[in-house]
Amino acid sequence: MNTKRAAITDVAAAAGVSRSTVSNYLNHPDVLSASTRERIARAIAELHFVPSDAARKISSGDTGTIGYIAFEFTNPFSGVIADAIERRALETGRTVLIANSAGSTRRQLEYLDLFERKRVSGIIIATLEELEPRLEEMKRRGMPAVISGRRSTSDQIASVSADDATGGYLAARHLLDIGRRRIAFVGGPFSVKQVSERFDGASRAVEETAGATLIAVRADERSMNAGFAAGVELATSGSAVPDGVFAVNDLVGLGVVRGLASCGVEVPRDVAVIGFDGDDIAAVAAIPLSTISTSGDTVGETAVDLLLAELGVPTREFPTRQRIVEPKLVVRPSTVGDVAPVTPPSVSGAVGRSTTSVS
Repeated sequence: MNTKRAAITDVAAAAGVSRSTVSNYLNHPDVLSASTRERIARAIAELHFVPSDAARKISSGDTGTIGYIAFEFTNPFSGVIADAIERRALETGRTVLIANSAGSTRRQLEYLDLFERKRVSGIIIATLEELEPRLEEMKRRGMPAVISGRRSTSDQIASVSADDATGGYLAARHLLDIGRRRIAFVGGPFSVKQVSERFDGASRAVEETAGATLIAVRADERSMNAGFAAGVELATSGSAVPDGVFAVNDLVGLGVVRGLASCGVEVPRDVAVIGFDGDDIAAVAAIPLSTISTSGDTVGETAVDLLLAELGVPTREFPTRQRIVEPKLVVRPSTVGDVAPVTPPSVSGAVGRSTTSVS
């Protein structure tokens, strides 16, 4: 018994037509005459031909699959975005292939190559590197992309990102509004645009406030362990311990709280600590962490909708290719627990970056 599956060329031979005519029958039957459609239908039935959905989609340039390259799944915020991307894609009848670059530029480029070879419809990539020239080349070859997590530097490449500068301002403003004046920013590296913009936003709030100072403590890994080391360093350096800390993300913020506590420094009585991202883990910590929340759901859903617009099947209208998600302040006990009021000194504000480095 011959178990070989019939191919489109077999149907074309049996019906006495070309392969392209059978393809038209499958995709655009209205362009064929009734007699031609009848011959092809009869051949399909006799050969038990099953059309390949994947092949038809590849030939049309839309496989129904989106590639997503995450930056680092060690940060819970990345998982929230990935979940939102997958959920939104499913709502529009698409599937998602997910890859994790773990912050490696080399792996990002490898995954871009892989997804292009796999003929996905388009790519969403979370990257800190300026890959716009590469993404523009891919777009010219028919592979659109959307950057998530930072604003694109190219008006040809769509992006969705948080307003990091405004978020940094809100974080420092909150610390200042509750009376804290010696502020430390914990994060890094400053070559990362999101990090530098959060610091710049905090600097703006400090510069507006008499008696306030701001230093920076490097924590380039942006992890809980790096935050813990920074907290210990702040408590034991011999310098005056800051009374407020703005951590570059929630993981670092949670680490700072633990590091300070290990040295007998109480949060928030002695030091108020606020993070950034709005991770669920920050809400259920032993001392729930105040944070600047940017909706990961909104970032993920918007990334998919931007990509669909690039593919010519928009689900909503966008005035520009670059979309910004506004942050909001979420206040929790790490900054507003039962503490005695802090009396700020009456000196002019100052901003600086310390030489302390934690990695």
